[in-house]
Amino acid sequence: MNCGWPKPLSTSHTRIQNEHAMSTMHLIQQAYKDFQNGNTAHAERSLKDILTSQPKNFDALHILGVICAATGQRSEAVQLFGQALALDDKNVSLYYKLARVQFESDQFEAALRAYEKIIALGYVKPEILLAKAVTLLSLQRRREALECIEQTLAAWPDYADGWAHKGALLYQLQQHEEALVHFDRALALQPAMADGWYKKSLALDKLERYADALASLDRAIALAPKTAAYWLDRAVILHKLERYAESLSDNETGLALAPGNAEAWGDHGLTLSRMNRHQQALDSYQRAIGLQAGYADALSNQSLSQLVLGQFEAGWQSYEYRWKKGNADFPRHTEIPLWLGRQAIGGKRILLWSEQGLGDTIQFCRYAMLVAALGAEVVLEVDPALKTITQTMGNFQVIAIGEEFAPVDYQTPLMSLPLVFKTELATIPAPPSYFTADAGKKESWRKRQDFAGGKLKIGLVGSGNAGNTNDHRRSMPLQEFAPLLQLEGADFFLVQKDIRASDHAYVQQTPKLWVVAHDIADFDDTAAIIANLDLVISVDTSVAHLSGALGVPVWILLPWVPDWRWLLDREDSPWYPSARLFRQEQTGDWQGVIERVMSALNTFLSIPPKTSPNQSNYLTILKD
Repeated sequence: MNCGWPKPLSTSHTRIQNEHAMSTMHLIQQAYKDFQNGNTAHAERSLKDILTSQPKNFDALHILGVICAATGQRSEAVQLFGQALALDDKNVSLYYKLARVQFESDQFEAALRAYEKIIALGYVKPEILLAKAVTLLSLQRRREALECIEQTLAAWPDYADGWAHKGALLYQLQQHEEALVHFDRALALQPAMADGWYKKSLALDKLERYADALASLDRAIALAPKTAAYWLDRAVILHKLERYAESLSDNETGLALAPGNAEAWGDHGLTLSRMNRHQQALDSYQRAIGLQAGYADALSNQSLSQLVLGQFEAGWQSYEYRWKKGNADFPRHTEIPLWLGRQAIGGKRILLWSEQGLGDTIQFCRYAMLVAALGAEVVLEVDPALKTITQTMGNFQVIAIGEEFAPVDYQTPLMSLPLVFKTELATIPAPPSYFTADAGKKESWRKRQDFAGGKLKIGLVGSGNAGNTNDHRRSMPLQEFAPLLQLEGADFFLVQKDIRASDHAYVQQTPKLWVVAHDIADFDDTAAIIANLDLVISVDTSVAHLSGALGVPVWILLPWVPDWRWLLDREDSPWYPSARLFRQEQTGDWQGVIERVMSALNTFLSIPPKTSPNQSNYLTILKD
């Protein structure tokens, strides 16, 4: 009697099922081989066909997920791994693959949950704890990341990667000395760790131990010579050491390995500019910008090469990126509408505000007169030391930075005004002078220092603001002026306000160099001194700009790679009619510059004056 029980499967039916399963597994294995052999599309089709009829086939879900992860289809990979884990929620290997894909997709919270699941399943290994720490770090949970790494090192004290990762975390926390200790511990355990040597070099760079950083990079490169980052960072260190030819070579080696690296092309351009190869630098900047549109650092640096080459139209446009580059100054007065010449300004109040150095303010405040000529009511904001002297320019309000002012309609930073007025070389507003020294102070300084003698009165300046990033290139020891002080027929006055410690001994043993700047309060006093002189000989400092603005003859001594405003290959300045430029012919060669200055002074002193030293024949000769 049939009681309703199902009939037992026949032996032949079981065999068919087993053969079918074996056939499916064979297809999955073949699909994976296809993927490994580069036939990815065929592999995907085969696995998807299997999943159409067997949507819960664990192996097909797993392998297709692996293929999607490898080919950048991360969201599909996450979905497939999730479906597979629904069938086997204790599969540690699959959780690890899921966590990796989630991390690469910036799904850090989800990746963290996957790593914690692996640990909860009892798979507590150093590489898993380290991956969890890196994920915590990506979530800005630095303290927890550090605790996780320390947990790893407590259990596995000889785990080199753990020490290296702790060093990297301390580096991110700007604890560079401590990071260095941990990198050294990692490298003692595993000296063939190329990335450990590289990360050590980064910490040494931050500590300004550049020679040691180079040595670490050399070790990294010896272990992994095809790693572009190692060559590119070595180029950066060499650039900081001003070993530009070597830096350029390393940069080009790195670019050969990573030609699509925009930052590296920007560095290439910057190094070329330091070698006075500005046209080639522009080509490199263009490569960088082509790879990364709007790349502010490259655009800002490009502007300096464009301007020094006299390409003003393009240069002023690029110069606006100075506010967006990596180390940009923070602009003031952003709450006020910016004026770049598009709106009519007549009858409006506008704040023009200084930026960067004192020399920059002196050079560009001349544009305040042009803005006022458009009918605007100008408020000029400058450094307190420049307030009095800039008030001599025109009939507009001058305030010091920090002083209150009545509401205005617009604001413009001073160094954007050449863009507003579309300044070209031929249209630079360059009156013979635009500052005037206070007559009372001028007479007071004349009496105090006996400026009325018959000799030529020459002011000297060897250094300016020590905080300027270019100071070591543009400043020189006062002792370099020694040959000039042997000349008869001239008295020499040290005009710079601050005397560096390295110059004190020379000044004290050189009575022929009159020190007149001990009690200078502001640039009004400096202007009064300069107005009593026949000539100022200065390195590229604010005193050189002040002399030019006063219309006093000034000989400006320039490094081999000059600031953009002095252009290239010319002895005059379109910004200052009274200026004459003496350029280094090779890096650091102040001696050659002084020899040419001495020759020019000898020529001048051999010409008998027809009138007093301040009269026009002297001025013409001094400028020529």
